[in-house]
Amino acid sequence: MSTTETRRRHRRGLLLATGSALVAVALAIGMGATAKAATLFSDNFEDGNSTGWTASGGSWSVAADGSQVYRQTGTSSDARALAGTTSWNNYSVQTRVKPTAFNGSNRFVAVLARVQSNTSYYYLALRSNNTVELKRLSGGSSTTLDTASVSVGLNTWYTLRLDVSGSSLRGYVNGTLLTEGSDSQYGTGRIGVATFNATASFDDVLVSDSVSTPTTPPTGGPTTTPPPTGNPGPNVADGWASVNALGQNGTTGGAGGPTVTVNSAAAFVAEAAAVGPRIIQVNGMIDLPGPMHEVSSDKTIVGLGSNSGFTGGGLNIGLPIDDDITSPPSNAVHNVILRNLNFRNWDDDAVNVQMFSHHIWIDHNTWTTGADGGVDIKRGSSYVTVSYNHADGTDKNMLLGHDDGNAAQDVGYLKVSYHHNFFDNTNQRNPRIRFGDQVHVYNNYYLNTGNYGVASTENAGVIVEGNYFENVDDPYHLGEASSGDGRLVARNNCLVNSGAGQTGGSVSNPPYAYTIQTACDMKAVVSAQAGVGRVGLPGGPTNPPPTTTPPPTTTPPATTPPPTTGPPPQTGLVGWAAQAGGTTGGAGGSTVTVSSWADLRTQAQASGARTILVNGMLSGSGTIEVTANKTIRGVGANSGISGTTLNIEDMEPANVIIQNLNIRGNPGTDAIQVENASHIWIDHNTLSSTIESDPDYYDGMIDLTHAADYITVSWNIVRNHWKTSLVGHSDGNSSEDVGHLRITYHHNWFDRTFERSPRVRFGETVHVYNNYYLNVNNNTASYAIASTMNAGVLVEANVFENVLQACWSASGYADSDPGRLVARNNSLTNSGPCEVNGTVAAIPYSYTAENVGNVKASVTAGAGAGRI
Repeated sequence: MSTTETRRRHRRGLLLATGSALVAVALAIGMGATAKAATLFSDNFEDGNSTGWTASGGSWSVAADGSQVYRQTGTSSDARALAGTTSWNNYSVQTRVKPTAFNGSNRFVAVLARVQSNTSYYYLALRSNNTVELKRLSGGSSTTLDTASVSVGLNTWYTLRLDVSGSSLRGYVNGTLLTEGSDSQYGTGRIGVATFNATASFDDVLVSDSVSTPTTPPTGGPTTTPPPTGNPGPNVADGWASVNALGQNGTTGGAGGPTVTVNSAAAFVAEAAAVGPRIIQVNGMIDLPGPMHEVSSDKTIVGLGSNSGFTGGGLNIGLPIDDDITSPPSNAVHNVILRNLNFRNWDDDAVNVQMFSHHIWIDHNTWTTGADGGVDIKRGSSYVTVSYNHADGTDKNMLLGHDDGNAAQDVGYLKVSYHHNFFDNTNQRNPRIRFGDQVHVYNNYYLNTGNYGVASTENAGVIVEGNYFENVDDPYHLGEASSGDGRLVARNNCLVNSGAGQTGGSVSNPPYAYTIQTACDMKAVVSAQAGVGRVGLPGGPTNPPPTTTPPPTTTPPATTPPPTTGPPPQTGLVGWAAQAGGTTGGAGGSTVTVSSWADLRTQAQASGARTILVNGMLSGSGTIEVTANKTIRGVGANSGISGTTLNIEDMEPANVIIQNLNIRGNPGTDAIQVENASHIWIDHNTLSSTIESDPDYYDGMIDLTHAADYITVSWNIVRNHWKTSLVGHSDGNSSEDVGHLRITYHHNWFDRTFERSPRVRFGETVHVYNNYYLNVNNNTASYAIASTMNAGVLVEANVFENVLQACWSASGYADSDPGRLVARNNSLTNSGPCEVNGTVAAIPYSYTAENVGNVKASVTAGAGAGRI
């Protein structure tokens, strides 16, 4: 491909149909487990022979097809090649296959499992009539167990995978579950590949003893078994930041200096700019005035717990811009570590590294969205490592080299390592590179990348290896916009429902020692380890102290009541969902673990009580109809769903629990939708999207309509979303809604949610207590809570901080008539009033409202996924 315009034409929706150059591998690793699936058999035929295979029919040989493959060239009949042992029982077998000719209609290529003989086995067949079939062959007579449509073409590589476990059989094409069935005729047997009146090339055959962890065999280069999932990697800088250069041997930050703790903007700014080594512990989220604040040499800036960091302003590591300086000055900023910090809503960049700054380590941070880049490195900066970070929904994520005309400063510098980062629904620049050579991008996880992953431009030299790309149309390419092509070498990457990428030129390996982990393991490894809350202080304990220790060193602002002692917050089921029989979800039923979107849909839609454990971030498209008596709970802190509506509808009671999930906003529709259903508990989830200029780009995050009833929404984070939670969908629906819509919202963190948190019609009493509202101020129409159409809402002991309008009621809202609202014991800081009107019915359940002075700390420490 030669132009940017051409590169942009392919879209994700076409990938399964075209199947072009996919290496599709499904992966699921239990987040708390350290055991790995064992490989029973693998063959990539690079040894030039077919030792271990027994062929029957056709004409089989090892031949060259880009790499060495096992080719079958006869088209007149059946042809099979078998391998393995007859004692294998529960396993996964997968192969890449390229059909090259079909002799007639309805011909196929296939992968075989539990082979008894040449006439008895299970098989997954990819047919020339654009179908895939899961079948059983018994004595030469076939039975179809399941079938699905899929586009099939000649000279295109496909990945076929067949899982057999007990009586369960599942068939995948290019990493997507398309067929499944149940059959108990064969319990053990060999594996194989086959053609029926077709010619084909087979490659990368792999058999593992777990049906949930097949991986694509690498074609070369070092690999190792990944460490246990809880291990965040070394506690010292590696990659380019470890190299001895420019008078600095490695990156140690503030080691040897004093340790100070800050929890105010003024204190942080002073300490960050101070001369001399210093370890600066950031306690809580600090609102920095924009745009940027200077960090001087020999500093470690580390967040305490998992909810510390910065909003508003960003960090600048570097001298003032001077185009006349073309080599590193003696006073260049150097030896800086940024770890375990959250960055949100920055006015310029979250982190900017410039003017020949060197030996910088940016590690285990989480950033979301802001005005410009997440981490931009430019103007001759070098010897930088960016590792184990979580970029969540960022647009212009990471720029390396800022301008095509800056060769004088950049050539020979911009040496950066990017490894084990989670690029989560980011859009572009992951990174975009100009001029930098031996830029090393390895063992990262890219999920749902909007525009492109990596771009090498202006003769940059980039190595992209051992990464996991999932739903990424354009994983890597040369050139970008008006920038000329760079050089890019890609090796041993795992591409799942993703494009092929573009490479060109050569790049020498970096000079430091490093270990490449298996690419197809990176989804589980990185999603479990990247981001805040997963690493200890340098040279210190395994984990940073919680955010409550040490105590704040400054007093709260006068507009906020000082913290007082009181009862601890309630964390179990409280509120309306506990009434009228309560909500127990899947209690008493079986527990299953799912690691694919298709499996989640199957289990959620199955009848009967069930606890469904979601392992990893599962990306799909469409609606999952959740049936009665279900608990859907994430494993660890980084599991969840995207591209999906969870719909709970027409069930009295539904008895559903949604818990500990990361849930991404779903463009054009709701993320969680409840209609005419009761007894639902939505608890400890992190729900986020990206703020768009169009309020209707997304719809609701949690919408409760059509007489939904007996619902508790507790301990969730809702972030960067417009229309958060609607209670009652229409002014004209009183006949259905009056007497229902009884909802409790407590201990939720509404962070940049610009309306409907909630907006209520008809419901009484909707109880909104002990929530934290932050930065609800996008435009002149922003508000937190609205009571309309004679609804009755009790707003109690909430914290409103930078909220344009806390509550509407007597004024109504938009075209809706006024509602009733009682407000008591709330804290408003830099916020508009909470409008009250009339009285509301008493709350019938027992609860304890936490003292409002403690709410902000309780909610920021306890809300969201990973906190139960």
